[in-house]
Amino acid sequence: MITRGLPLLLARMEEIEEVVLLLGELTDAAWVKELAGLLTGVRLRVVVEAEFGYRNAENGNIGAAAAAVLMEVLSGKGTVCWAHNLCVGRNIPLQRMLPEACARAGARLWLHHHDWWWDGRWARWADWVEFGVSDLGEALALTVPVGPEVTHFCINLTDCRWLQGRAGAVVRWVGNPLPDLVGPPAEDVARAASWLREKSGGRKVRLAPVRALRRKNLAEAVLLARSCTDGVCVITTGGASSVAEVPAWEKLCQAARAGGWPLVPGLLAGAGVGPSVAALMMAADAIVMPSLQEGFGLPYLEAAALGRPLVARDLPDVQENLGALGYRLAEAYGSVMVPLDCFDLAGEDGRVAAGWKRLERRLPVELRGERKGFRAESERDFGCLTLEGQLEVLGSGWKPDGAVAAEVPIWDNGRREERWVERMLGEERGGQNVRPPVEGLVDEVRRRFEYWASHPLLWP
Repeated sequence: MITRGLPLLLARMEEIEEVVLLLGELTDAAWVKELAGLLTGVRLRVVVEAEFGYRNAENGNIGAAAAAVLMEVLSGKGTVCWAHNLCVGRNIPLQRMLPEACARAGARLWLHHHDWWWDGRWARWADWVEFGVSDLGEALALTVPVGPEVTHFCINLTDCRWLQGRAGAVVRWVGNPLPDLVGPPAEDVARAASWLREKSGGRKVRLAPVRALRRKNLAEAVLLARSCTDGVCVITTGGASSVAEVPAWEKLCQAARAGGWPLVPGLLAGAGVGPSVAALMMAADAIVMPSLQEGFGLPYLEAAALGRPLVARDLPDVQENLGALGYRLAEAYGSVMVPLDCFDLAGEDGRVAAGWKRLERRLPVELRGERKGFRAESERDFGCLTLEGQLEVLGSGWKPDGAVAAEVPIWDNGRREERWVERMLGEERGGQNVRPPVEGLVDEVRRRFEYWASHPLLWP
């Protein structure tokens, strides 16, 4: 995001003299050197202080020395501080201090939002409480600061609209800066095809070009593959992306091995040199994206640009984001309904209730007790089951009637020009619309919470 987007942006903004990045530790000096080389005529200052990294209440607040460093590096109207995804709540003291520091120093603060601390990261709420935040409204006010130095950039149109209700025209939708969407060389595709034939045992391949996160709902990809009559294997490119994701991923992989299910996990995980993801996408018979939640949906665009058939859940935010770029997938599916006798209903409801009881203690008081239970019904959306419930369905041998169609998304060549810079710069429309009340923010969090609370795979 920063490597591709920042040079494009700064090439259009002559008044910017320096960009400041605040890091808790420097893990990739080569990346910093590469980025500095791309910023023609603009200095890059990377400030490494442990207190600017991930923190919780045990680490304490930002000390006087680090605060003094912050004020020194932010001084000057030609300075921009790029805060990338700060609002996941990994450093609440910095989040609280940075808007005021930029205002005092005369620097600009660009808050670029990919994710939010309330979007399934409820373990973060304990940190807010420990740092003296009293309720959900106060936390949201700190998360979405307003002021003449602050501009918010969202990759999601839904985020953009409701943030504009608080901060006005200085909130802009930018999406993600698209990579070079050019097909790989034929020899790379041939090599990838050979890999896939070997790994799939000669079966057709639906490729999931993702890391193994629970929200990716990969068990559903296996269920959908079963409904195909011509023998389809699901292959994922990535493995578990964090320690927290490992138990669920290993449970799915072990069940697939034991049951002979059509899943080949983590083709590129730890593989060293291998085919590129683009080459694997070109070599696969179709791409599959059964995610329950996405911020932007870049694989959807990649499938369209490469002309590959796609099987994907209909996620409203994603379809709206990509629709604004001229993309359309008519055959996206909304749910996969399974009969209740395909899994242990009492056991599943018990697991959900127990999981909710554990989770509820982590929630703000305003959201406790808000989860709505499932109504009496004859079937349930596979994506609304716990992983254990999903494995029971797979173990029962049940499969959907008829295959979910794979369709090549429509993305007209005339709409593929990247307009990222224009969206980011935007048009100033009367300055800020600063509204200190945050009722609209709280209402939107409640709305999203209803969806999130009905999908246990999204719970921590």
